[in-house]
Amino acid sequence: MKYFVVFSTALCAAACSQPPQSREAAIMDEIERAIVLPKNAETLDKYARNYAPDVGGKILATYIIPLTSFGMDTGCDVMLENFASRPCTKKEIEESLLIEAQNVETQPAAGKRRWFQDPQDLPFINDGGCQQVSVEYDTTTRRVLTVVCNEEA
Repeated sequence: MKYFVVFSTALCAAACSQPPQSREAAIMDEIERAIVLPKNAETLDKYARNYAPDVGGKILATYIIPLTSFGMDTGCDVMLENFASRPCTKKEIEESLLIEAQNVETQPAAGKRRWFQDPQDLPFINDGGCQQVSVEYDTTTRRVLTVVCNEEA
């Protein structure tokens, strides 16, 4: 019975006394309720979601599956000018692992959302298919205008 009382109080505290949401959070919630992701995309909770206002009441968003550390188990090659390749040196492998670790560390986790003031600051990846989903939303009509996965390289 003691657990029930604590649980009920916690529910009331969460539901009864939440501070009002910011305008940005309300817009993100609105988009996430309306969006239907492409058929090859993951579920929404698998993406780090990034939003920014654009001109004319539009909101642009990039949903990105967070990078994971891949290591160098699959090998490392450097592409040469003649389109041949050579194995990476130990120093090149160390530099690659450092850059990868920094990228993994600075990105938001899956399920997290961020608001940017400028759409040019939105993170993006080149190609990658549904690793990134790009979204355009119209706040005037309250409609999702586009939802597309990236192209594959």
